[in-house]
Amino acid sequence: MILNSAIYFMRLKLSTAFLCFLLSTIVDAQNVPIQISIKASASDSLIGATIQLYSLPDTLLLQSQVSKTGKNIILVKPYSKYLAKVSAVGFEMVERMIIVVNKSLSLTIELRTKNKTLNAVTIVSKKPLIKQEDDKTIVDAEPLSGSSTSAYEVLEKAPGVVLDQDGNVYLTSTTPATIYINGRQMRMSTDDITSLLKSLPAGSVSKIEIIRTPSAKYDAASSGGIVNVILKKGIKIGTTGSVNMRYDQGVYGTASAGFSVNHSVGKINSYLSFQYTRRNYFDDIRSGRLINGDTLLTQKSATRYSTITSYLGAGIDLEFSKKFDLAYDMRLISNHNCSKAFSFNDFTETGSQNEFYLSQTAISNMGGSFFISNELSSKYKIDTVGSGWSNEIDYTYTNNKNTLSYTDSYILPMAPPRYGNGTLQNPSNMLDFKSDLSLQLKYKFLLETGFKISDLTNNNLALYYIQTGNQPKEVDSYQTNTFKYRENINSAYLQLSRTYQNINFKAGLRFENTDIAGNQYIPTDTSIRIKRNDLFPYFYAKRPLFKIFGYPLTGNAVYRRSITRPGFSALNPSPTFIDPFTFNVGNPKLKPQFTTNYEINSTYNDFPVFAVGANDTRDVFSPVTYQNDSSKIAYRTFDNLGTYKEIYARLFGGLPSGHKYFMYAGVQFNHVQYKGGYQGFPLKFSRSSWTFFTGHDLKATPTLKFNLSAWMYVNGLRSFYELQTLGQVNFNITKSFMDKKLSIILSGNDILRTNKSVFHLQQGEVLVNGTRVQDSRRIALTFRYNFGIASKEEKKEPFNQAPVNTDPNQ
Repeated sequence: MILNSAIYFMRLKLSTAFLCFLLSTIVDAQNVPIQISIKASASDSLIGATIQLYSLPDTLLLQSQVSKTGKNIILVKPYSKYLAKVSAVGFEMVERMIIVVNKSLSLTIELRTKNKTLNAVTIVSKKPLIKQEDDKTIVDAEPLSGSSTSAYEVLEKAPGVVLDQDGNVYLTSTTPATIYINGRQMRMSTDDITSLLKSLPAGSVSKIEIIRTPSAKYDAASSGGIVNVILKKGIKIGTTGSVNMRYDQGVYGTASAGFSVNHSVGKINSYLSFQYTRRNYFDDIRSGRLINGDTLLTQKSATRYSTITSYLGAGIDLEFSKKFDLAYDMRLISNHNCSKAFSFNDFTETGSQNEFYLSQTAISNMGGSFFISNELSSKYKIDTVGSGWSNEIDYTYTNNKNTLSYTDSYILPMAPPRYGNGTLQNPSNMLDFKSDLSLQLKYKFLLETGFKISDLTNNNLALYYIQTGNQPKEVDSYQTNTFKYRENINSAYLQLSRTYQNINFKAGLRFENTDIAGNQYIPTDTSIRIKRNDLFPYFYAKRPLFKIFGYPLTGNAVYRRSITRPGFSALNPSPTFIDPFTFNVGNPKLKPQFTTNYEINSTYNDFPVFAVGANDTRDVFSPVTYQNDSSKIAYRTFDNLGTYKEIYARLFGGLPSGHKYFMYAGVQFNHVQYKGGYQGFPLKFSRSSWTFFTGHDLKATPTLKFNLSAWMYVNGLRSFYELQTLGQVNFNITKSFMDKKLSIILSGNDILRTNKSVFHLQQGEVLVNGTRVQDSRRIALTFRYNFGIASKEEKKEPFNQAPVNTDPNQ
């Protein structure tokens, strides 16, 4: 009886063990065990420590458990990357990044006792200049702001970003990118956005997000990608601040000075910053335009600009609880502008070289602009695994005023001079409200949804007069104009993502309702209306490929559809005087263009390395130049041209930051092909271009740093203007004193004076050749002093942490 009972008990035990083995085999077929041993400084093991495991790169909390035996088993997915945080009462928290392949891993983490007698703590973390988070590249602006005077110059030095001389920003495509500030689209003209970025102090920029293939969460009006400039807010420790002074010299000089203060008391965090800048620079253009095949118009224009800018930024952040946060931010910019231009206009017969017309024009523009932005935002944390609800309401008011006066003097043949003057006012109101909800669902699904309401009104009030010789002054009916514009865009999106079999999928759909209305009352009654509903799908997939030196190479695939709408400046039929033979004018008949983008890219340990893609666009509208044969006036406007196809490839590499020497280098290839019509003639045009860029950072000593960045554009293309090779080389030397509180920075922009545009345009009946040079070569000296309690940064950058590798051969 006893023997039978013993045999039965042994069989039961063996059956149970075999069943457990089978279950563990099934589980292990999909998961890999990690054994984590917790030790203290003065003992073999530690009981009661909390172990938290986060997925990377999204830092979502996956597991949390309390150590009971000092050895703990956690099952994870193979070929993945995780962040383990271990904490215990009386000990310092330890973070460790773990890279898992398909083998079990044993890991020992030792906790150190907290030092209770420390008077000051300095935490140093290595922060990469560039890192990739899914479909977004993040550039740290701190290393770039030291050698820059404005947010525009910081953006100009960001890796892979190219700006033309008009301020357009280019990423992957030859279509300009859409500019965001703090996640909000700046629905302004290129000139106004450029002026705004040049008004923002360089030190106000925290980081730059480069989104070449935006998801359904972002506005669909982003065919060329998105550049999101994130501005600094307060620092949540004590009181800190900085004072800065800068002077730079090109042909003309620029000076700036300012301060910033951050203050935090309990759950209230506030900041205040001010910057005053006085800029002086020039812009020279020389061009030759062939008219009717037998006449050459040669123009030389030299313009000197003087701008005084005052910037004020302030904000407050209230943390009502650990789950709810409310913030208000305000930014005010005041600009006073003055420009003096002198233009020579020479008509010559191409056959006989006989000069038959010669005139010169003196142009003066005096103006000012006022910009104020108000943003109220809230964030609510629904749970501890990443679910949240955020809301934001923004109101922005801008008003541009300009007074123009010019004198046309006729030398050949002699004629009475012509005088012109007038005023232009352009007030604008922008109101945005958006709400975003993010939910972590069952089976590890992430749901993102939200809606946005955007409303923009813009008025153009232009009143100009003209006078010839001693004749009475009369209204200039050509330039005088009243145009009212309203743009309303309502949108909603739904996006779902999940990781399955080691592949991360993300699919989304965005709906946008567009209602654009424009009415011209003077000189003629003209109405514009664009009203439509559109759907924009998005799909993204990411999968680890293989490892190189213990770090993963990840592949990504993207599909998206986007829209480019004509805005106020493109639709406004009011002509703007440039010189007697050149005007800017909008086209009220423009239609939106649609782009479908396909891209495959790869990242190495969250660092972008390779991409290849294609853009297919229909109803392309592009800047074009038309000319009036009788008046010889050229009109720079916009028109729908047909279809546009582009293929591109990008290669990027470098050394990781955090060491004495850091560098990056990249190259991008673009090939474009247009098919359509131009001035009633068939249009077939193609061109290939190359962009090269590089950056180098050397920490010679703990207090001495050298930085160099450069880019070169070869065989370039900008709106049918074919460009010769141009580029820019920048450097800065930073020396720190007084325990790194005082920094002196010597910097140079475009030190070789290679940012010179040589252009050629030949489309339809328009043939233009010319050069454009700006005051871009500048040497600067900056003094910056930081005061108060040093900021403490959380170690959230796994890119620079030493990984734990499960491959025994590495």
